[in-house]
Amino acid sequence: METTFVIQKTQKKQKLSEKEDISGNIKSLGSLPEEVLRHILSFLPTKDAVRTSVLSKRWEFLWVSIPNLSFERYTSDKSKFVETELLMNFVDRALCLRDSSVIKRFALSCDVLFDHEASRVYTCISTAVNHNVQELNIDIDIRGFDVVFSLPSCLFTCKTLTSLYLNMWARKLNLPTTICFSNLKILTIEYLTFSNEYLTQQLFSSLPVLEELKLEDCSWGDLKFVTISAPKLHSLSIFKMGMQDGDIQRSGDLCLVTIVGDSLKEFYYKGLMFAEYCLYNSFSVEKAEIVTKPEYDRKPTNIARFLWNLLIGLSGVELLRLSSDMVKVLSDSPEFLPHMPMFNNLIDLIIVDYRVDLDCTVLLKILQKSPCLQTLSFSEGISLSLNRKEDDMILDPVPLCFLSHLKWINIGTYFGLEEELLAVKILLKNAVVLDKINITCPASYDKNFDRQVKVLTQLLELPRTSQNCKIRALTV
Repeated sequence: METTFVIQKTQKKQKLSEKEDISGNIKSLGSLPEEVLRHILSFLPTKDAVRTSVLSKRWEFLWVSIPNLSFERYTSDKSKFVETELLMNFVDRALCLRDSSVIKRFALSCDVLFDHEASRVYTCISTAVNHNVQELNIDIDIRGFDVVFSLPSCLFTCKTLTSLYLNMWARKLNLPTTICFSNLKILTIEYLTFSNEYLTQQLFSSLPVLEELKLEDCSWGDLKFVTISAPKLHSLSIFKMGMQDGDIQRSGDLCLVTIVGDSLKEFYYKGLMFAEYCLYNSFSVEKAEIVTKPEYDRKPTNIARFLWNLLIGLSGVELLRLSSDMVKVLSDSPEFLPHMPMFNNLIDLIIVDYRVDLDCTVLLKILQKSPCLQTLSFSEGISLSLNRKEDDMILDPVPLCFLSHLKWINIGTYFGLEEELLAVKILLKNAVVLDKINITCPASYDKNFDRQVKVLTQLLELPRTSQNCKIRALTV
C-alpha cells in the first residue's frame, strides 16, 4: 500500500501571533504557560535563553527566573575565549535582573587575574547561595592571581546545596572555620591543594548525607593525617594523573588518608600512588578498581605497602579491577605476599592495561584466595614465559575456584603467539567447570583468513578438562 504526502505551499512570510494555532490543532509555543516556557528555556545555554527576550513582550523577562544559569569562559563552540570582564558583566546583569526565585543549578567558569575580578566572582557565588542554589559548579583558574583567594563562607553552610563541583586549578583551598554541608550529596573537587589539617578534617567530617565523592588531581600538600568520614558515602573516586604544571609538589604527598566506609559500595583509584589510603570498616564495598603505575622516584616497598593496605580494605568486594602494573609492583615485593586477604565474595576479577604473565605470584595468590570466582578477564591478554614450558606446577595447588565456580574466562588482544597459547592451555587444563573462554584477536586478522584458521585450529586442538567448555574466538 502506497502512501502519498501532499505538501501545500504556504506564504513565504507567514507570521504567527501568540494566539494563533498551527494547522488548527497545535497551539503555538508562545501560548504555553510561563512555568512550562521557563522549563524549556532551562535546557538552553544561558546566553541563548537571554536572547529569547527579543521575541515579544511576553518573552522579555521570562529568562530572569529560569532555574539553571551557566556562564562559561568559552563560546558555545569552544573556539573562542571570552574575556573575564565581558563575562562578568553578563553575569552581573543576569543576577541583577533576576527575581527571588530559586536557582536550581549555577555554573561559573572564568579566569581571575585581578582583585576586582576576584571580588565579582565572590559576589556572584554569594548571590547564587542566597537564591537557595541546589547545584553549584565553580571552575576558576586563579593560577595568575598572586593574592590569596577565598570562597564566600556562606557557601560552606548552604543548607539547600545538594551538588558541588569545585576546581580552582592547583591553588590552595582556604577553608572557613565553620563548615556544615547538611544536604550535600555529591562533591567533586579537582586540582586543589589542601593546606590546613584541622579545617580539611572538618570538611570531610561535615558531610552527613554525602553519597558520592570524587577527588581528581588534588594534593594533600604537607598534611600528615586526614580522615574521610561520611556515614552515607556510597561511591569514592580518587584520580591522580599528575599535574601539567608544577603547582602541586608531588614530594609533599606523604599523607595517611583513612576512609571510614560504613556504607561504601564503590571505590576507584586511578593514577599515581602518592599518599597512603586505608579503608576502615569497608566490608560493604562491592565494586573496586585500582589502576596505578609505579613511581620510579619513590621506594617500591612504600608503593607496595600502600597497595597492600588497599587490598586488605577491599577484601569483601564482588568485582575487582586491577592494573597489571599494580600486580607487578606487588610481585616485586614478596614480603607482603603472606598478608594477602581472603576474597570470599569476589565473583569478577579483571586485569587491565598490559598483558600479564600467568606465572605472576600475586595473580596466583589472588586466585588462591578467591574461592567463589566466576569470571576471570585479562583485557590485554595473558602469556607464560617459554622457559616454563615443561612446568605443570604453575597452578599447584589448583585454586578452589577453578574446581567449583570459574565459568568464564575472557582474554583480549590475542596474537596466537606460543607463550600466549601455553597460558591458555594451562587455564583450560585446570578449569574443571568452565563454560566458555572468549579470546579476542586484533582487527587486522579479519583480512588474513589463513591466520584466522591457524589461530582457531590451535585453540580448538587444546585439551579441555571441562567437557562443556566452548572456545569463542572473535576480532575487534
